[in-house]
Amino acid sequence: MNPYEPLITVNNPETPDSINSLTDTFRNSIMNIANIDFDDIQSDRFKLLKRAYNFSKSVHQGQLRQSGEPYLSHLIEVASIVAGLRMDCSSIVAALLHDTVEDTLTTIEEIRNEFGDEIAFMVDGLTKISKLSFNFKSSEELQAENIRKMIVAMAKDIRVIIIKLADRLHNLRTLDFLPPERQIKISQETIDIYAPLANRLGIFSIKSELEDLSLNYLNPEIYKDLSLKISKKKIERERYIDRVSQVLKENLEKHNLKAEIYGRPKHFYSIYKKMMEQRVSFEDIYDLIALRIIVDTVNECYEVLGIVHSIWKPISGRIKDYIAMPKANMYRSLHTTVIGLDGMRIEIQIRTKEMHFIDEFGIAAHWKYKENITESKESLDQFNWLRQLVEYQKELKNPHEFLDSVKIDLFQDEVYVFTPKGKVIALPKNSTPIDFAYYIHTEIGDTAAGAIVNGIIVPLKYTLRNGDIVEIITKEDHHPSKDWLKYAKSSRALSKIRGWIRQQEMDESIIIGKENLESEFKRSGIKNLDLKSVITSAIKQFSLKDEEELFASIGYGKYSPTFIFSQVIPGFKKSAPLSSITKKTEVVLQKILQKIKISNVPSKPVIVSSFGSDLLYKLAGCCHPVPGDDIIGFISRGRGVIIHKSGCKNIIGGDENRIIEVGWKSAVSSDIGYFETKIKIITEDKKGILAEIASAISAKGANISKAQVRTLKDGRAIHIFDIEVKDSMQVENILSLIKGVKGVIKVNRVME
Repeated sequence: MNPYEPLITVNNPETPDSINSLTDTFRNSIMNIANIDFDDIQSDRFKLLKRAYNFSKSVHQGQLRQSGEPYLSHLIEVASIVAGLRMDCSSIVAALLHDTVEDTLTTIEEIRNEFGDEIAFMVDGLTKISKLSFNFKSSEELQAENIRKMIVAMAKDIRVIIIKLADRLHNLRTLDFLPPERQIKISQETIDIYAPLANRLGIFSIKSELEDLSLNYLNPEIYKDLSLKISKKKIERERYIDRVSQVLKENLEKHNLKAEIYGRPKHFYSIYKKMMEQRVSFEDIYDLIALRIIVDTVNECYEVLGIVHSIWKPISGRIKDYIAMPKANMYRSLHTTVIGLDGMRIEIQIRTKEMHFIDEFGIAAHWKYKENITESKESLDQFNWLRQLVEYQKELKNPHEFLDSVKIDLFQDEVYVFTPKGKVIALPKNSTPIDFAYYIHTEIGDTAAGAIVNGIIVPLKYTLRNGDIVEIITKEDHHPSKDWLKYAKSSRALSKIRGWIRQQEMDESIIIGKENLESEFKRSGIKNLDLKSVITSAIKQFSLKDEEELFASIGYGKYSPTFIFSQVIPGFKKSAPLSSITKKTEVVLQKILQKIKISNVPSKPVIVSSFGSDLLYKLAGCCHPVPGDDIIGFISRGRGVIIHKSGCKNIIGGDENRIIEVGWKSAVSSDIGYFETKIKIITEDKKGILAEIASAISAKGANISKAQVRTLKDGRAIHIFDIEVKDSMQVENILSLIKGVKGVIKVNRVME
C-alpha cells in the first residue's frame, strides 16, 4: 500500500504532440507557482521551459528506464515535483536537465552556453562524480565524495538539494523495476542521507514519503503488517477524530475562535521507528490519534492551547513550544498530548497557516528565487547550519569520516540550550558541555576543563537537557583526550578532538622518528654520506612533502630506518619496510591484543600490500574482516598492521598517514582455516526459530562458535552468532538463506 500519489502522472511523453502534452502536464502544478503564463506562449519563461524540454528530449532520445518507459518521463515527473514545491522556473528547468551531463554525452559547457550559468551550476551540482575515477578505492568513498560535492553545491544554491530530493523521490516511487540488492542499497542510502536532509530542510511531505517508500524495501514484512493494521483501524480512527473535532469546534466557537481541525496521519516509518526505539508493539503506540489545529495568529495558538487543556488533562512532559523556540529546520508549532474522549491519548499540534505552509514546504517556502525579491537577514540566518556543515567538512579529507560526520549532522534530534547571555544554541540530542564548548569556539573546546549548568558545576560528560544554561570553565594547561570522543555528539566537536589528537600523535611521531633515524645512522656506520643528504634523497624517493613527514613515517612505524637506507643508499643491505618485532615484544603484544579484542592471525599470510606479503598483521576483532571484504590497514606503533573493513568506525578519524592499502591474496588457500565474523538477527520470538537459523548456517558449511539470544517485551528476539567462514561470499549466502526463514525480521553482519 502506497499512501502517496505522484503529483502528476505522465503518459506517452514521446508522442508527436509532446510539447502540448508537456504544457497540459505542468499546467496544474506550476500555474501561478513559477509565474509562467501558459496563455502567452511567447513569455520568456514558457520559451525557456519549452527549450529545456526539447533539449532533454533530444539528448535522452532512445533511452529507456528499467520499467521500459522513455527516460524523459522521469525528468518530467521530477520537474513536476519541484514545481509542486513552489519553486521557480529555473529550478524546473534544471530538473528537466538534471541527468543530461551524467547520462548523455552533453557537457556542462553546453548547458552553460544554452541555459546560462545559474542553471549550469545546478545541473553540475546534481551530476555524480564518475564511477570510472581511479581515485576512489571503494563504493563508499565514491558515495562520500558525491555527497560532499552535493552539499558544497547546495550551500551556494539550495535549489540543488531540492531537485535532488525530487529525483530521489521519483526513483523510489519506481524502484520495483530494479533488482533487490539495488532496491536495498538505494533505500538504505535514502534513510541515512536523503530523508534526514529533507527533515533538516523542513520539507516533511517529502521526508515522510521517502521514509515510507524505503521501509517498504528494507523491511517489506513490517511494512505490509503496518499497512494492514492501520487499514483495519482507519474507520474507527476517523470516527473518533470526528467526535474529538466536534468537541473542539464547539469550545473554540464559544471563544469566537475560527480554526481548521483535521486528523494528522502517522506515516509508517515513524510508527516503525517508535516501535523499535521503545521496544513496544503496534498496539502500544498511543499517539496514533493525532490532530492539527490551524488558526490565523500566534496569539490564537496559545489561546487554543489553553482551551484544549481546559477540556482535557495534559500529560506532563509532553507539552512542547516550538513557536517560542523553533527547530533549526524552521519548524514552528505548539505540541501537547492530552487524555481525550474515552481515556485515549491524543497528540495535538497547534499552528498558524504560515507555520503550516512552512511545515509542508520547509526551506522551499523561504528561499525565494523570484525576480526583484531580496531575502532578509533573518531568513538567511535560518540556514546557518548549512553553511556551518560545509565549514566543518572542509578539514575532513577522509571520506569515511566525512560520511559519518554528515550522518551525525543530519540524523540526530536536537537539544536547545542557552549561553549565559541568553543566546539559544541547538546541539544534537544527548550532547555534552564538550559539544557546547566547541560550538562557541575551538580554543574554548581545546581548553575546556568543566562546565557550570544552571549554576551547578558538572563534569564534561554531563548530558545537556532542553533549557539548560551552560557556561564553560577553561584552563590553559587542559587539553582534549581520547575519552572525549565517547561523550561528544556533534560533528564539529568530534572532528576538532580528532584533529587535536592527530596533531599530538604527529608531533610525538616526528620526535621519535628523528631520534630513531639519527641513532640507526650512527649505528650502521655509513660512510661517504651525511644524514642530511640521505634525508633529502628519501623525501624524493618516497614522494614526501618534507622531512617532518619522513620522521613521522618512521616514528609511527610505517618505515624502518634500515629500509630507508636500503632504498636510497647503493649497496646497503635490503630491509623490510616495517621494523622487526622481537620475541619478547611479541609476548607483550599478545597480551595487548587480548585486551583490545584483536583476533589471532591465520596460520599462513593472506594479506598483501605494497610492502609485500610477509607483513606482520592482525585481523581486527571489531569489524571481523573475511576474504572478499574491502579492507584497509592501520599501522599501530610497535604492533604491526591491524586489518579493518573499509569504513570501520574504529579507524574513522585516525591518523591518515598510518593507513595503508592492503588486500587479500587473489586466492586464499583452503588450508588457511576459518575466519570469524558476527551476524545479528532480529526475529519473532517463536518456538523453534533458533533451530531453523542454526540449521541454515550449518547448511551453508559454516561453524557456529558462539550464540546469544535475548527476548524483548514486544514479542521479538535478538540473536547474535559468532560464525567461522571461508569468505564474504559464504557470509552473503548464509544471510540470504536466513532471510528466507519465516519469522526473521532483519539480518546483518555486526561491526562493533
